[in-house]
Amino acid sequence: MTEANERTFNFNAGPSALPLEVLETAQKELINFKGTGMSVMELSHRSPEYEEVHNAAIKRLNALYEIPEDYEVLFMQGGASTQFATIPMNYLTPDKQANYIMTGSWSEKASKEAKLFGKVQDSITSKEDQYRYIPEVTNADFNDD
Repeated sequence: MTEANERTFNFNAGPSALPLEVLETAQKELINFKGTGMSVMELSHRSPEYEEVHNAAIKRLNALYEIPEDYEVLFMQGGASTQFATIPMNYLTPDKQANYIMTGSWSEKASKEAKLFGKVQDSITSKEDQYRYIPEVTNADFNDD
């Protein structure tokens, strides 16, 4: 077994470190998840065993984040870049305009994606100085939409 003090921690965006106890449980159940004869990765997403994992995760998230009962928890593939589309898809209507504060490559990607769904204003920017600072922003910089 690996000692906890020998572990490396990743503080980058994306995957992060998991508690050793979680990894050891996953290791133990990798070949035979709860007596199914398969790993959890091999189970059908329609099987009762997977449904139990899925519903338990939703229940824990609802409790942890105090999610109201009239909200749904969705498990979706994709990372931060997926949000560049899902946010405007859900909030940017044809009669509204989104405002983006341009601070680097991530905001450029987000603005570009939002333009596929509606009007976008990204005049608040530090691009002229290669994004070396965060622009000062006031309420007057945003339209009422």
